[in-house]
Amino acid sequence: MATPKSAPQSPDVIVVGGGVFGLATALACQARGLQVHLFEAAKIGAGASGGIVGALSPHVPDQWNAKKAFQFRALIRAQDYWQGIEARAELPTGYGRTGRLMPLMDTHGVEIAHARASFAKTHWEGRASWQVLEGGDMPPWLSGPFPGVVHETLSARLMPHMAVAAMAQALRRGGAVIHEGAPVTDIAEGAVAGPWGRAVAGAVVLAHGVAGLDWLSATLGRTAGAPVKGQAALLHAPGFDGRPLVFSDGLYVIAHGGGQVAIGSTSEVRFETWAETDALLNDLLGRARALFPELDDALVLARWAGLRPKAKRRDPLLGLVPGFERVFVANGAFKIGFGLAPEVGEVLADLVMGRPVDLPESFTPAWHLA
Repeated sequence: MATPKSAPQSPDVIVVGGGVFGLATALACQARGLQVHLFEAAKIGAGASGGIVGALSPHVPDQWNAKKAFQFRALIRAQDYWQGIEARAELPTGYGRTGRLMPLMDTHGVEIAHARASFAKTHWEGRASWQVLEGGDMPPWLSGPFPGVVHETLSARLMPHMAVAAMAQALRRGGAVIHEGAPVTDIAEGAVAGPWGRAVAGAVVLAHGVAGLDWLSATLGRTAGAPVKGQAALLHAPGFDGRPLVFSDGLYVIAHGGGQVAIGSTSEVRFETWAETDALLNDLLGRARALFPELDDALVLARWAGLRPKAKRRDPLLGLVPGFERVFVANGAFKIGFGLAPEVGEVLADLVMGRPVDLPESFTPAWHLA
């Protein structure tokens, strides 16, 4: 859609940002019968949500807390959520609940993994499993001197850039208005403005990633968060189709189907340029090929770099912006945005409508900005 010269209509909700948190919030508001306008500075998925990794995985199931419970609810809902979006949009998201394998490096790691199985049995409510495979039970294609490997069935994958395109299409089909190429440079109570003009609404939800963290920091006079650069690659390796995700010491190897395998990702607090890949991605590829020699000759289809918004205290930042009555924030997705999206959208829509929410304290602005 072309940049609007003005936005004369007054929707119920304005969402700023066309990444996964903004789109999920817009969809949840729309499902409650609210009219939504979404403003995106560039194009849908222009930031971290347009990437190529797409791992939807839980934290380990021991030391259970409200954050892990929130994440579990989102991951359990994920299949119905993403399939529903695909049906409305008639576009694929690449979603598949394939599970995850995590190689264990030593016998101590095996002992810890066995102990965690009991916590998964309790906290995952029998809806997913955590199993330690040893010896001949380990997949033959997983090379390396590993004494064991965890196989958990809660994890899934999707293709981020496909998922956000489907979310946007579902929104449009539901009557939402999406303005791309429409940067928001001024935010007030129930209103936003930019070079395109000014728009007013009953509520505003700020979900514009790194730019949103910068606005929060400047407005509140304290650091809300910072960008973290990530690099990833997409390879052509048909032999991987159908395999679970593999996570090993910070490295993800994800079979997306159609012969595409994602390798990701780096986490760089310090960087010179954010949009270019470099030797750190080469190192990541080397680690993936050491784990899977069959990737040695795999064609590199794409190299990706981008910035992920990380809130000051790591957890997502969700809720009412301090000092405002009708401006809310959904930011700080960092690496877990797609995994949390089904629940994040519901929480923000309920907040917009003045309903009570079940939100971990560590997600709230009061906790982050104290």
